Amino acid sequence: MPITIKDVPFFRDLSPVHLDAVRNCLIEKSFEKGDIIHSEGNDCTRLFFVQSGRVKIYRTSSSGKEQIFEILGPGDTCACNPGNVSWFCTSNAEAITPSKVWFLSRENYVRMVRENSTLMHALNELFAKRLQCFGNIIEEVSLKDTKKRLIKFLLDMLNEKKKGLPNSNILFINSTREEISHRLGTARETIARHLSELKRKKLIDIKPYQIIIRDKEALEKLLL
Repeated sequence: MPITIKDVPFFRDLSPVHLDAVRNCLIEKSFEKGDIIHSEGNDCTRLFFVQSGRVKIYRTSSSGKEQIFEILGPGDTCACNPGNVSWFCTSNAEAITPSKVWFLSRENYVRMVRENSTLMHALNELFAKRLQCFGNIIEEVSLKDTKKRLIKFLLDMLNEKKKGLPNSNILFINSTREEISHRLGTARETIARHLSELKRKKLIDIKPYQIIIRDKEALEKLLL
């Protein structure tokens, strides 16, 4: 479902006047599934905010292996550091569903951040969350046991979800098994096999677009 500018967390604390100023600077564009929004190595001349759909941020190794960093949904942004004129995109962005995004030019971005302390604070929060996200990815990939990578991925999702819904053990999974495999650096068949094994042991349950954590403590013990 499409959102409005005021629904974007990056702009959530702006006054109506500042929101209008942002809205006047945004350019909306639609992308089909598989379209590339930006490519690694290109000049970073703009950033984007997802209005609807889902966008994956990823890099591809010289051998062609894909590593997904993030899956962006409505309200999320790719913002890294387009304020630096010599900054280059360090990853690729690809629409994995039909998507609409708002583009904000580097010039307008720099001006807004410099003039508005609220946006500067939002940017610092964004950087902190992104560093934590990348740290989790490094930790996941460093685990040689692919089953442990998957378990940690599920438990991290559960812990993040419980900040808002403390009594819920249901994970709503928008990612396909192939996307999860790219995130964890392993094969899709391996992910499917481990999920089936965890279900067979009654540690999780699997439903369409959902994974239900049935025994969190037992999952945590498997990471030891």
